Amino acid sequence: MFKKTFSEKGTFKALHAAQHWLTENGYSYGPTCVMHPAPVLKGDFIIAKWRNLTKTEIKALDGWFDGALREGPVTVILKVAPDHSTTSASTALSISKIASDTYQLL
Repeated sequence: MFKKTFSEKGTFKALHAAQHWLTENGYSYGPTCVMHPAPVLKGDFIIAKWRNLTKTEIKALDGWFDGALREGPVTVILKVAPDHSTTSASTALSISKIASDTYQLL
């Protein structure tokens, strides 16, 4: 498990820093949702809010972020530490399927 905390001061500064870091490291993230974390997937995906994901989709996520989104800190939690290699074909296929199913939920 990999954790990275963003503690930038100012309204939404920590949230924006976490989102920027995720994007720079090749991750997509879903929208924030009251009482739930925001979902994270490696790659370029559109992801539904956490509350709209199935248990299977949640298990397939690469991680999530949560915290005091307005004033910080915000913590990104990934199942595996980020690297810059490509995902395997089977992982990419299953994530693609989940993402396309999730897109239909929107």
